[in-house]
Amino acid sequence: MATGKNVFILFSNVSKEVLCNSEAEQLVKMRRKGALVPLAVQNDVKTEALAGALSGESIVDAAKNAGYVVEPIAAGSELSVVEGLDDEASLLAEIDKAFAIASTKMIIVVVTPAMALFYGLGIERNVVLEKPLPATCIAPTLAWLGDLPLPAQVEAAPAYAVIKGLNFKAKEIAKLKDTNDALMLKIERDNRKPWDKHDCA
Repeated sequence: MATGKNVFILFSNVSKEVLCNSEAEQLVKMRRKGALVPLAVQNDVKTEALAGALSGESIVDAAKNAGYVVEPIAAGSELSVVEGLDDEASLLAEIDKAFAIASTKMIIVVVTPAMALFYGLGIERNVVLEKPLPATCIAPTLAWLGDLPLPAQVEAAPAYAVIKGLNFKAKEIAKLKDTNDALMLKIERDNRKPWDKHDCA
């Protein structure tokens, strides 16, 4: 679908202590420029995070069905889900892959059974929430910021507490409109006949 955005969801079993206090450069950067959120999980963190509900279609299935590029972390992937990151080293390796893409339109979320760390496009900087957010808010948040389809049975709202300004999408659309207007003006100018370009006649 060519959204031009990269959304990476990393499921890890690292402890809350690692996510909150690790001195690893990658995690320090993500905490400083992102949002650290305790999660409320009712059954299964992965199911809830991907479905936006206690069960149902996942954001991965919704994206695949709509024609989005869903594959491992790479520049062309619009959505990537990585599982089985049981230790800090494996988590850092995947974060390094994401950072190597060097996209300004990238969103990363590290999801553990107790915490989530949001980072990237549209995410508020240096936020640490005390009150847990439901794990079900992850899919709608990523769908909204990453221009991805919502799962069919989604029930939760986006995590507004981690989003940079509630008018983020309106500003993004206004910027696209300005760019489109400038391109249309240039095309109009370039398509004028030579005698239309001068006031000599």
